[in-house]
Amino acid sequence: MSALSFARQAFGREKPHSSVTDWVDILTASSIQEEAYDGIPELVDAINLQGPGPSEASRALRKKLKHGNTHQQYRALVLLKALVENCGQKFQSTFADGQLTDALKHIASDPSADKRVKKKLMLVLASWRDQFNNDPSMSLVAGLYRQCKGAEGTRPTQEMNTLIGLQPSPEDKRRIEKEEAKRKAKQEKEEARQRTIKEEEDRRKSKTRPKRAPFDFEKDKPKVLASIVDASQASSNLVNAITLVNPEIDSLQTNERVQECLVKAKQARKVVVRYIQLVENEELIGTLIETNERIMSALEMYDKLSTPDAASSGADVSEAITAGLAAAHISMPEGEVARLQEKQRAAVERIRQVRGKDRGEEPDAHVHPDLQDLNFGPIGASSTNLPPPLRPSTLSDDGEEIHEGRGSLSDFSDYETSDEETHYAKGGSSRRKSYVTVSDDEDYSSTPFARGNSKVDDDPFADPFADDAAPSSSKKW
Repeated sequence: MSALSFARQAFGREKPHSSVTDWVDILTASSIQEEAYDGIPELVDAINLQGPGPSEASRALRKKLKHGNTHQQYRALVLLKALVENCGQKFQSTFADGQLTDALKHIASDPSADKRVKKKLMLVLASWRDQFNNDPSMSLVAGLYRQCKGAEGTRPTQEMNTLIGLQPSPEDKRRIEKEEAKRKAKQEKEEARQRTIKEEEDRRKSKTRPKRAPFDFEKDKPKVLASIVDASQASSNLVNAITLVNPEIDSLQTNERVQECLVKAKQARKVVVRYIQLVENEELIGTLIETNERIMSALEMYDKLSTPDAASSGADVSEAITAGLAAAHISMPEGEVARLQEKQRAAVERIRQVRGKDRGEEPDAHVHPDLQDLNFGPIGASSTNLPPPLRPSTLSDDGEEIHEGRGSLSDFSDYETSDEETHYAKGGSSRRKSYVTVSDDEDYSSTPFARGNSKVDDDPFADPFADDAAPSSSKKW
């Protein structure tokens, strides 16, 4: 293959292909804007460094003008004008060969050519006419404007016949259709070739680009939580930095602290937005969205206060800062406890309303909630609704109540005083119930501790040594 290519180049069957043609293909791609001048200095250097550079550039641009789409034709005219102005005398004297001038005249006279391309062509030719009007060696280039303008001014026969109402002959119609089909086929072929080149470049870039690891929530959960914390801190820092700026003596655009916080907030938002697209966990997706809203509120606050109108009005600045601080607040999500308390309050309210209807009166709005269910009635009314008071009582073995006249603690002690008779009298005046003392010891005589008529054997305050201290007690061994 190398020998064959060498033979073709030797006999002139294959044109040279260098970086000049590659630069022309790149700069006429569909991704480049029509009036962009990026890459033209590199193309100029590539043309000047090579001997056949001007002829190769002229040939590559001629192909774009003849066989390219509308965008490529427009870009070829932009490049041609820039090369004539920057490549020097060598390019100016060699680029305008017969094939290139024919391509320019064809575009000017072609009725199917795009109007914008025609307009751009006439502007380029007019600039050449003004530039080389006094240069005899560039008379051919300077006269292209007059030739193309005359070709543009004379309408083709088909267009004239259409205007006057005459139908073209069948031969002319077939010829026009054939030329149109040929032009469309060339255009589609060129577009397909451009798509193939672009797909090949994308495929090559995708192979060299490292693949991103798939998202694993359990593994990346700490990173998600850390991004939420960083984003919340970044939004709060931005709001605080904006709040500390005095608009009368400083501006947000020149404040270093504000600009630093702004950059960090934008970087943190990118991470949060990425996790919003990846995370499907219900617990964290809401927090991520709310964190993103906080950052957006802080950024909107910065945009609003950074405008000249907002900087000139102190009241607007205060309102914007207040709104930003309110928007930066995170409200805790309503939990199960809060929802349960709300249900309980609603149930209590319904019961209170039902009881108020049964009683035929409206509930007092000033009553404490703990006292709403209590009804004491009006002042001075009977207390039939109240429960009976609690009274101490002791039941005997047969179910009868015992009302004993209990004395003081001195009644149950061994200390004898002059008031002893008085206590005895008080103790004996109460109604007591007699009990029978049963004992296995016949000689055992039971003497009550209190010198009354009642037995107090079951008294919890009795002296455990009272039996030994009694004078009438006698025990046989």
